[in-house]
Amino acid sequence: MKKLRFWKEHIEEKLQEFLEELEGPKSLIEAMKYYPLQKGKRIRPLFTVAVADSLGGNIEDAITVGCAIELIHNYSLVHDDLPCMDDDDVRRGLPTCHVKFGEAHALLAGDAILTYAFEVLSNKKNFKTLTEGEILEIIKVIAKKSGANGMVGGQVLDIESYTDIYEISVKKTGALFEACFVCGGIVSKKQGVLKDLEKIGKNVGLLFQMVDDYLDKDGFYSIKGEALKYDIKRLHKELIEETERIFSKRDEILYLINLIYERING
Repeated sequence: MKKLRFWKEHIEEKLQEFLEELEGPKSLIEAMKYYPLQKGKRIRPLFTVAVADSLGGNIEDAITVGCAIELIHNYSLVHDDLPCMDDDDVRRGLPTCHVKFGEAHALLAGDAILTYAFEVLSNKKNFKTLTEGEILEIIKVIAKKSGANGMVGGQVLDIESYTDIYEISVKKTGALFEACFVCGGIVSKKQGVLKDLEKIGKNVGLLFQMVDDYLDKDGFYSIKGEALKYDIKRLHKELIEETERIFSKRDEILYLINLIYERING
């Protein structure tokens, strides 16, 4: 869709701009840029922008917030690939960060990407319409959804072989999508719908994880088998209905949800 292509171009430009402003040892900067500047769908920042656009928020401010969330997502990938975690050698068809730069540099690059995301968010000059209070609220939401009771907590449950796949997925994958939706609402100054947005974000994350598990024959699939496809279909239907209920302008949000869902059909 035309809007999504336009937004994605600007997300790429803004990410490049933020990453060009990095200061520090050259080897660390190269490792920090390695994942964020690779080609990707940018689905998390696109959801952030689509929500803000639907609710009348400033697109440039939503792109800035979306880029910070994308940086956090990429730091998590750097750490997930480490030998102490998933021990992956390849991501997106390229050597993983620790294979290319060494384990110590990858670990520190992940740390630095995470902290840089909050440096971006805490700089009032990066925003056009947000008050200090709204910026602080966004920082709090993203920190909470990324941390011990969110993405990182879900990862811990996963490596401890916790048996509740739903809870793992809600935290590990869903929490960052919740941040995208809630922050899109904050950018739009729509406090009254934040709880609804959080719920939709959680379910988008669940849909994303269920589709991944179906394709990888892992996680939810290991419990549900082929019946998982029916759960995915049901959740997709619920998401469409909720999106149509909450958003007056929703074409881009529906398109992104369908983009996730249609992966199960190849």
